[in-house]
Amino acid sequence: MSEPVPCVLSVGLKSPADSARVSYVSANGASRALELMKLLHFDLMVVAPAIEDLSIPMFVRQMRTIAPWLKWVLAGPGITSQLELAARANGALAVIDDLADWSELETLVATVRQRSGRSSLAEA
Repeated sequence: MSEPVPCVLSVGLKSPADSARVSYVSANGASRALELMKLLHFDLMVVAPAIEDLSIPMFVRQMRTIAPWLKWVLAGPGITSQLELAARANGALAVIDDLADWSELETLVATVRQRSGRSSLAEA
């Protein structure tokens, strides 16, 4: 039986098409992302610097009540030094200014899965 493909929740960012290694689910704003977290399991969450509904710190606090294990990354253009500090203070795994290549996230989600004891990504 094959391993499930890791799933990444993209909040406020247009995610790429699913690859053979990762499945992506997009949410326009915080409210929709929180609803999706109640329904689905995600291995990693990628959050844009500006999202609808809530500030990043408030969104992360609410996310922690639903999925305390979920690792997250702040990514996209327009990240200020103040926002980066707030993200890191709220447990961001990484801060990525330029997300032109989503393969960096595929590597990151593989590392997250290995550390959590879940299986690693299938060989491509």
